[in-house]
Amino acid sequence: MKKLIISACLILIPVFSYSQAKDNAGTPVKDIDGNVYKTIITDHGIWMAENLKVMKLNDGKPLTLINDKDSWRGTKLPAYGHYQPDVKYAQTYGAIYNWHAVSTGKLCPKGWHVPTTDEWNELMDYAGTKEKSGNNASRLKETGFTHWKAPNEGAMNDLHFMALPAGSITFSPFEEEAGTKTTWWTATEDKNNLAPGQKPGNAEIIGLGNDFPSKMSGTCQKESALPVRCKMDK
Repeated sequence: MKKLIISACLILIPVFSYSQAKDNAGTPVKDIDGNVYKTIITDHGIWMAENLKVMKLNDGKPLTLINDKDSWRGTKLPAYGHYQPDVKYAQTYGAIYNWHAVSTGKLCPKGWHVPTTDEWNELMDYAGTKEKSGNNASRLKETGFTHWKAPNEGAMNDLHFMALPAGSITFSPFEEEAGTKTTWWTATEDKNNLAPGQKPGNAEIIGLGNDFPSKMSGTCQKESALPVRCKMDK
């Protein structure tokens, strides 16, 4: 297992092998702000095929808007923002959220939820191989180099998941080069290596890169800002 440490986030990259997967398009879903999302049907449920863009919780309560990178640090309120304050960028890549927004359980449209690490792994493994090795989960990525930088290894988009290299804010001293990686929040707290009585300060993340075929998994500070995908409730 290869470990890549980026400031507050720890990313783990496994190495496996892969085979074919299948897909079907689902019925679009609308969030409380009126944004409409394409969906896909897999053997493990129905997923959004776009990153979330919503600016309020599904009960109508507004999320706190954060406009600059430094303001994410220390924010405990459920919040959203955009990696680049540009309408076209936001329409393409969606918004970014802290885990405090995820933990409300109301970020996705009613009847949908932010997937757990186990649910994400099911999707990644399903995309990669029937043997669930997880290799070539990058089949989930959009093909070509319009958004992803070369080599965009393993990209096939045959599930129509349209994974794009959306930006994230993780308090790293080094900016991720645009087009090289995407990481999404899971709904799972990182409870590893905690002292007795210590509350988790991190949550688990999962992602894909432009130059590696397998999924990347790890952990990130809850104050960080990452994109979100939603899955339909069973």
